Amino acid sequence: VVLGLLWCSTGFAKSYLFKDSLYTDCDILIKEDPTSFQTLTYIEEKMIMSMDRRGGVQLADHFIFKAKFKKGNDIPIRVNSEFRTKDKAEKQALKYGTIFGQLPNFLRENVFTLTIHKGNKPWGGGNRITIHTGNSGTKGKWKKCVEETMVHEAGHSLVTGSSWTIAQEADNKFISPYAKEFPYREDVAETILWWIAVRCNPDRIYKSDYKKILEGIPNRLKDFDEQNYDTYPLVCK
Repeated sequence: VVLGLLWCSTGFAKSYLFKDSLYTDCDILIKEDPTSFQTLTYIEEKMIMSMDRRGGVQLADHFIFKAKFKKGNDIPIRVNSEFRTKDKAEKQALKYGTIFGQLPNFLRENVFTLTIHKGNKPWGGGNRITIHTGNSGTKGKWKKCVEETMVHEAGHSLVTGSSWTIAQEADNKFISPYAKEFPYREDVAETILWWIAVRCNPDRIYKSDYKKILEGIPNRLKDFDEQNYDTYPLVCK
């Protein structure tokens, strides 16, 4: 109750720009975009502790690969042995390693592992990204949204300071209901996708959405602009 009163007293937004940020436009990054991913090397099969949304952190057998990128950190990609063979696990590691390499470097620099499981569960983000290949938000009609999902999860690795909170208050709007509901956990991850859209690939979104973003969250955009992010392999203005 105290937190709720505090939230209302700050004068934060009562509105949002998009009903569902992640699935509003799934062409912000596309399969054909360049990737900094270069090579994948098999290391070993090993029992390790990993986050699995089907049961939490647990000990399981994984195929371990090392992913090398043209720019940025090399990282391990751990694939649950439920994929049965090294070759099948390697196919998954190549797929998601390539997508991860399509992210701008600033979104990859604080991510230290990718872990891949089966199952229709939400992905997990931050310094260690958890991928569930059966997630309904990246399958079927939402298949095109897998790159945007990766952006969101990597967005959780960004570190922001007091300037972000000031920008939230000044904008008085959120990008989505999810960001509004969890302003301290989801706002950055929800918003970074649209900064990439307007600064890197504005031709891929509707002009009306472009205008809506510029007018709706100018202070957050400015806060991201001032970070002077390394956006390779994207070319951004």
